[in-house]
Amino acid sequence: MQPSGRPIGEPGGTDHETGPSRPGLVPVVPTMWQSVQRVMRAFDALLSEHGGSWQVWHILLALHQGTPATQRELAHAVGIREATLTHHLRGMEDRGLVVRTREESNRRVQRIEVTDAGERLYQDLKSAAIGFDRTLRDAIGPEEADVNGFLDTIGRLARSVPDRGNGPIPEGWPGNRQVSRE
Repeated sequence: MQPSGRPIGEPGGTDHETGPSRPGLVPVVPTMWQSVQRVMRAFDALLSEHGGSWQVWHILLALHQGTPATQRELAHAVGIREATLTHHLRGMEDRGLVVRTREESNRRVQRIEVTDAGERLYQDLKSAAIGFDRTLRDAIGPEEADVNGFLDTIGRLARSVPDRGNGPIPEGWPGNRQVSRE
């Protein structure tokens, strides 16, 4: 039985073994998941060619935007657990990309700063990311409105599901902002 009360395989339901029960209806979640995996593997491979990874890029980007001041805030900003962030930061610190310093007033709090080497890597990864983004935008369509509409649809999908510990959707995120359609 579906949450809607319809039996699996009934019109309006989904047969999880064969896909949608209505002809021509493509299942949203598997399609999104496979698309995201394919895009992220390609993006991570590109970042790897430039000496980084998705995780390193995401952390450097958050630090560069200036939002997180502490390790806890950084973990929240990039959407990972503090223990996972600690693992990534240790590797980044070993490579000379970041330094962590303990706060004098509270030794449990660590502040993270990007080093000159980290800034150089950030700039290189940023150029690669901009090129990759341009490739994706070109694949969506020639007009920016098409891209914004697509991103807003994805954002609305993200907002439509319950928060399962991911935290609120940031202001200005697609689907959580006003977009001019002119």
